[in-house]
Amino acid sequence: MVRRIAGWALVGVILAACGTVAAPVRTFVKGDEVAYYDFSEPNTFEEGTYGEGAARLQIRDGVYHIVVTEGDSEIWYGQWGDTYQNVVIDVEARQISEGENTVYGVMCRMRGRVGQPVEVETTPEATAEATLAATGEATPEAAEVTPEATVAATGEATPESTTIGAQGLASEATAEATAPLRRAGDPTPVTVTDVPRTSELNINNGDGYLFLVEGTGRFAIMRARGRNVVPLVDWTSSDKIRKGPAQNTIRAVCLNDYLALYVNGAFMADAIDDTYTSGQVGLVAAAASRLGVTVDFDNLTVSEARTS
Repeated sequence: MVRRIAGWALVGVILAACGTVAAPVRTFVKGDEVAYYDFSEPNTFEEGTYGEGAARLQIRDGVYHIVVTEGDSEIWYGQWGDTYQNVVIDVEARQISEGENTVYGVMCRMRGRVGQPVEVETTPEATAEATLAATGEATPEAAEVTPEATVAATGEATPESTTIGAQGLASEATAEATAPLRRAGDPTPVTVTDVPRTSELNINNGDGYLFLVEGTGRFAIMRARGRNVVPLVDWTSSDKIRKGPAQNTIRAVCLNDYLALYVNGAFMADAIDDTYTSGQVGLVAAAASRLGVTVDFDNLTVSEARTS
């Protein structure tokens, strides 16, 4: 799985304007909490090492670490949880490493289903196979199960049905879902087993909305479509953002076509865009110097968002 978004260009940062913060164009109500992550337990958010060690996502010491070792301006992300539509996302983000050529933040409405339970379609063929596995006795329907039906129901070819076509089907359906993840310090690949084994459901290509804070004290709201990033609110300075190694509390609002960013309780900016309507929540980080960046995230809360 590719876990990075197109480069966050330094040229765009240098040319960013220092705009005046206006009032929100809409108001919202923060509703009931639907998810909370204190990162006290492993396997409660996406973990792995990607890009041949360029980025590491890890739950450790009660926080979610994103460590970017190569400052190539690529935005690296991890995602998890249910699929949501209208949410308010709150998180405490602390930059640990030195330097200000850094970016971190949250995403909403991300494409993909990382960490969600596998959805299994119930069919007569699948029921017959489950009965045989559980009891050792075939049902009457099982006698009618052909190699081709086994491939259709389970995605796994039997010796008799292992043809070029069946191999192609299995390869296409599992190519992205079975990409091995590596935990820090563990050379043994760890395969995520609780994500859907269907390529269509498990395309995690970075689509979604980005709410970003920069180490220099700037912010931005962007729309990502794969490796194409479009600014909805371009880089703008704010004295409310703590620079360099510091903690900033980030709030992202995704309500219908309305997007808003708050940092340390202060309104930064908002935008209108209806490209994405639902998706997962994500955490991101990037660096533009050889020093890389380490960011710790804690107390990630997802709440319902409603119009006021």
